[in-house]
Amino acid sequence: MDDKQIQTSMLQPPCNAPMVPRTPLRNLDFRYLKSQVGIGDVLTFHGLDKGLLRKGHRLSGPCPLHGGDNPTAFRVDLARGIWHCFTRCGGGDTVELVRKILGGSYVQAARHMLKLCAESVQPPPPPSRSLALHATGAPFKPFTWKIPLNPIAAFLQQTKGISPATASKFEAGTSNKSPFLKGTVAVRLYDLHGNPIGYCGRRLDRSEINRWGKWRFPRNYPKKETLFNAHRASSFIEKGLVIVECPWAAMRLTQAGAPNAVALLGTSASPVQLAWLARAPKIVLMLDGDDAGRKAAHLLVGALKNSAEVMIHELPDSMEPEDLNDRELMATVRRYLLFS
Repeated sequence: MDDKQIQTSMLQPPCNAPMVPRTPLRNLDFRYLKSQVGIGDVLTFHGLDKGLLRKGHRLSGPCPLHGGDNPTAFRVDLARGIWHCFTRCGGGDTVELVRKILGGSYVQAARHMLKLCAESVQPPPPPSRSLALHATGAPFKPFTWKIPLNPIAAFLQQTKGISPATASKFEAGTSNKSPFLKGTVAVRLYDLHGNPIGYCGRRLDRSEINRWGKWRFPRNYPKKETLFNAHRASSFIEKGLVIVECPWAAMRLTQAGAPNAVALLGTSASPVQLAWLARAPKIVLMLDGDDAGRKAAHLLVGALKNSAEVMIHELPDSMEPEDLNDRELMATVRRYLLFS
């Protein structure tokens, strides 16, 4: 498997959409999957390890793939991640085992392994539990209390086009009572399973932005383990996903009639985030119209192309998704996804 160059299928975006070129599947894509999902995990998930005897890091027994009865015909090396059936089925690595089980292609195998990866790396944590350890070893402590926010703010309505009703739905607005959120437009944060974990604030003072950046996040916030709006968008994931950079774009897409938008809170995606995104059959990348957004979009295509049909909607220079009006946003989504 490691020496093969597999050609992925050509994506077919709508008219006038940038075409993602046909490129060979890189070994790195499957190497990551195999590092996250072991060959033993695959056998256990499909119930194929029950008749096998284990000795050290090796399994042996009748072949569970074709239902053989030779007690030594099927062998697995758990440490090396390889298997072989000496009677009928051949052998290979974890990816080849998944293909044999599914009777499918490399794309189907990648999608299946990403789903297994998502289940293994994202167990639902209780709301009070720390989600991640900071580089210093300090745990992130979720903040579950609700802070009253005023959804009427010039930044939301005039700058970002977010109505008070939409802001209320997303628990966004201003607060004069919270020292942490003072001087910002705040948004409530949730983990991938819908548990509230705190708030972030978008700074408004230009001098503070120049010094600290636009966003203020809780200390040690595990950004790479969350996706903004994921718990709401998961109800529509079978229709596909729209990936944007910031919460305002996700709010505006929902306001326009497309609640299947999630925000990266940046321009990169971690293995945890990629595993969650891979559950969608189609993905539209609508990142900001700048060099960082365009570079990130093409990197995300490479990371997700094995599990979903991925399309890029490239915005004009310096434009963000929320710069479009609601009608333009919904028309854009309908070009790529079947969405009523």
